Amino acid sequence: MTTVTATVKAAPRRVRPLRLFAYGLAAALDPLRLAGLVVFALIWEGLSSVLSTIILPPPQNVVARLWTDFLDAPSLSYYGVANPNLYANLLYTAENVVIAVAIGAAIGIVAGLVSARFSLVRAIINPVMMTAGTVPILIAAPFLLIWFGVGRLSAVCLVIFYVTVILYLFAQRAASNVSPIYEEFARTLGASQRQIVVDLLIPATVPEILGGLRIALAGAWGLEAVSELLGSQEGMGKVLEVLAGATDSEGIMASLLLLGLVAIIVDAIAGWAVKRLASWNAGLSSERN
Repeated sequence: MTTVTATVKAAPRRVRPLRLFAYGLAAALDPLRLAGLVVFALIWEGLSSVLSTIILPPPQNVVARLWTDFLDAPSLSYYGVANPNLYANLLYTAENVVIAVAIGAAIGIVAGLVSARFSLVRAIINPVMMTAGTVPILIAAPFLLIWFGVGRLSAVCLVIFYVTVILYLFAQRAASNVSPIYEEFARTLGASQRQIVVDLLIPATVPEILGGLRIALAGAWGLEAVSELLGSQEGMGKVLEVLAGATDSEGIMASLLLLGLVAIIVDAIAGWAVKRLASWNAGLSSERN
C-alpha cells in the first residue's frame, strides 16, 4: 500500500516537465504567428506571379533552393566562401551572435545596475553610453575593422557594442524604477546591502532586463549579418554578399528566409523563457490590479 501511494504521489513530478514542454511548444507555435506567416507567403506568391523571377522569385523556388543549398552549395566555393553550404555559415553566424550577446549583456547589465545605484558611476558612464548610442553602427564598423582586422573578432565586437548599449539602458531604467520604499523596508528588517542587491534589486529588475535582452537578441542577428559584409570570409553575411554580386535573387531570398526562420525560432524560445523566468512578476501584477 505504501509503495502504491508513493508511486501515485511521484507521478505528477514526472508529468510536470512534459507539461512545461507542451506550454513552451504552444508558445512557439502561436496561431497568430503562424497566421502571419501564411499571409506573408500568400502575398509573396501573388507578387511573384506578377513580377519577374529575377526581381522576386516564387516562394516554392526559394524553398527548393534552400533545401538544395543547406548542406551542399558548390557554387559558393567559386565566390570565395570558406564553407560552401548554408548550414556551416549559419552556424558561424549563430556562434558569433551567442558570444556577442552573452558578453554584451554581462557588461551592459552590470554597468546599468551599478550606475543606477551610484551617482558618481552614472555621471561617468552615462555620457559615454549616450554618445555610443547615437553613433550609427555602420559608422563604427570601419573603426572596428581597423582595430581588430577582418574576421570574427571585429564582427563580434560590433554586436557587443550594440548589445551593451541596449542592455545598459534597460538595466539602468529597471533599477531606477524600483521604489526606494522597498529598500528602506528591507533595511528596517535588518537586511544587509548584499541581501538587498541579491534578494530585492536583482529579482525586481529581471523582467525588464529580460525584455531588453530579447530586443537585443532580435537585432543582433541582422547586425551580425551586416558586419560580415565588411570582409568576413564566412557567415550568412558573406553568403548574401557574394550572391548579391552574382545577381542570384533566388539564392539571396533563400539565405534571408533561413536567417529569418532561425531568428523567429530563437525569439519564440526567448519569449517562452522570459515568461517562465518572470512568471512570478505576472502574478504580482495581477494581484495589484
